[in-house]
Amino acid sequence: VDYTILASGFISSLAVNIVRTVRMRPRAGAGTVSASASWDGPGRPFAISGASNMSLFVLGCGVTATLLDRGAAVGNCSVACAGEEVMRRLPNGLCVGVGCCRIDVGVHLRAFTLNLSRTGDGVSRDKLTFFVTGQDRYTFRPSDLDRDIHLDMVPPARLDWAIPSQPDCRHAMDDRVTYACVSNQSECRDSPIGGYACHCSRGFSGNPYAVDGCVPDQVYGSTQPKANCPTMCGNVSVPFPFGTELGCFARIHLYLTCNPGRSPAILQMTQHSLVTDISIDEGVLRIQKRSGPGDFLGDRDTTLYSFSGESGMVKWAVDDPTCREAMLNNKEYRCLSAHSHCVDVTDDRTSKHVGYRCKCSSGFQGNPYLEGGCTDINECLQPDKYTCNGICQNSLGSFTCFSCPRGTDFDIIARKCKASNVILGCYHWTELWRGDSVSCRDYDHYHP
Repeated sequence: VDYTILASGFISSLAVNIVRTVRMRPRAGAGTVSASASWDGPGRPFAISGASNMSLFVLGCGVTATLLDRGAAVGNCSVACAGEEVMRRLPNGLCVGVGCCRIDVGVHLRAFTLNLSRTGDGVSRDKLTFFVTGQDRYTFRPSDLDRDIHLDMVPPARLDWAIPSQPDCRHAMDDRVTYACVSNQSECRDSPIGGYACHCSRGFSGNPYAVDGCVPDQVYGSTQPKANCPTMCGNVSVPFPFGTELGCFARIHLYLTCNPGRSPAILQMTQHSLVTDISIDEGVLRIQKRSGPGDFLGDRDTTLYSFSGESGMVKWAVDDPTCREAMLNNKEYRCLSAHSHCVDVTDDRTSKHVGYRCKCSSGFQGNPYLEGGCTDINECLQPDKYTCNGICQNSLGSFTCFSCPRGTDFDIIARKCKASNVILGCYHWTELWRGDSVSCRDYDHYHP
């Protein structure tokens, strides 16, 4: 099995390729287990986390797959196939039970068994392939049924890592003899798979498990960009807190690469993904995936990124605390402009907290991460966006719309008050039973 360390200042997880091809017994009856396969993790500290958005994908025909954790079923799916002509016409991407099905991992797995049984329905095949990877990291192609799936064809699964000797940080810190977070400027965090892990505190990096292992992070980022930071890469604007040079980004995860090897230059998030737009106001990156394995984020630290509900769009956070926590720490709080506020960022799929970002307050626009970056919007200069059928008067963060003065009307084409074409006229008449009366009325273009 191929294991790769995925780390960001500390060992937090392993990448593991879990790919198996199984031959089914050809004469097994429907519902009878005709094959099984198992996987064991590299050791007790490691597990596929039920919170890590991993899925087990099954490619085959006429099979039900049941996922077992220590003998107990924790998920299943069935896969069927139609005739070859129909299968060839299937669109790529659908893993919904035709040629491909998936079992989302909802529990922590340090090992598992997969039981396979015939369904007895439709077309069946003797060969079946299963693998574990991120829920959004595999695109099913009907042609995959006819070829061998190799390790390098499937993005790896992620194994979370933790110290299993204690159930959580509270118990670990009670036993100072075995407590592993020995460096100054280190902290303990409960692991989702049970146990705990050590991290260097914010502003420090290194090894929290070694004495004095956490040292000040020299490339942690800047609260304000240095002078003359590049603000464009090719045709893409690169606003702070993102940057392409040291001293130009607020956090290391916001460091992007400007590749000048093409004309125009291209802004890269990873080797296989291009950034086509950065929205400070919406808190998203628009990304175009290039050919190659892996997903948009590749092997970069994904802690402060999450997928939005829209394809090709990634949400980002400037830091990991909640807004409430961030605003209590003036030294690290990133919403530096007056007339700005904090916005909590959550994952659209799981609703889990990602971090926070900053946004200019209503009536202001610009960059909330820069001192003085949020400036007043003159709504009166944008009549298509801010409607005022009268006299518009701008004010700080707002505007007021006054009615046109007496004798004028609002010209919707010229978008201003103009002299009215209405003339006031009066006439007199006598009614025998009431006496004299006078009536004044408005006449459009009336001439007495």
